[in-house]
Amino acid sequence: MYSSSGDSNGYHQDNKQQFGMSQRDRVRRVRAKSRDGFGEEQKVTPCTEFDKAYFNSYAHVGIHEEMIKDHVRTNTYRDAIFHHQSLIEGKVVVDVGCGTGILSIFCAQAGAKRVYAVDASDIAVQANEVVKANNLSDKVIVLHGRVEDVEINEEVDVIISEWMGYMLLYESMLGSVITARDRWLKHGGLILPSNATLYMAPVTHPDRYRESIEFWRNVYGIDMSAMLPLAKQCAFEEPSVETISGENVLTWPHVVSLLTFFAVQLTSM
Repeated sequence: MYSSSGDSNGYHQDNKQQFGMSQRDRVRRVRAKSRDGFGEEQKVTPCTEFDKAYFNSYAHVGIHEEMIKDHVRTNTYRDAIFHHQSLIEGKVVVDVGCGTGILSIFCAQAGAKRVYAVDASDIAVQANEVVKANNLSDKVIVLHGRVEDVEINEEVDVIISEWMGYMLLYESMLGSVITARDRWLKHGGLILPSNATLYMAPVTHPDRYRESIEFWRNVYGIDMSAMLPLAKQCAFEEPSVETISGENVLTWPHVVSLLTFFAVQLTSM
């Protein structure tokens, strides 16, 4: 599936393009380079067991199917790409956490000169096949590895990523986007999205409370109210993704955090 050199970044030796240097020269999985020097070493955070488990979870097709079938999400990204087509056409793009490669392909369709599709998960294998099936191997280069580890030997004009997690930052990839920015983005380059706002509002959810908390007061005629404190702790200590109506929201939302990706630093996260 990959070239005989053993590289796992989606590069094929027989698909070299003449861009001043070969794709193989541009795309090598070696030490990370600093943004300013492209040769000066910078400290790379080692990949932890947690990281490996996180990346492995994205190797399953189900999570990508769910995201792609979220038409509001997918169409919003596609609309944003083509809305900024004048800033993408003829430019170099990095897609951080490319998954199946759908955003990379949108960028290629918008006229990007070259797209580096980066993903540490094994879904990168399928992304490379998707790129080939759509005859875009001359534009979209799949890099199988972490943003911290892969090398791109040129500055880029655009960074795009679907990095958001639950409650915006829970299990998000924002750190990887910031790393890509610091390593490769040209001054004055574009980040999509470029900012995000986290809101918070108190809600009431009587049905959920009744099903998860009050349930323990009488279980098959047995008084299990001693379970209530633990049930409350478990119910409120982790995020819960649910659809609620406007009637459940008790006040106007309050801005908790406003993130500007041109300014935010890894040390502040």
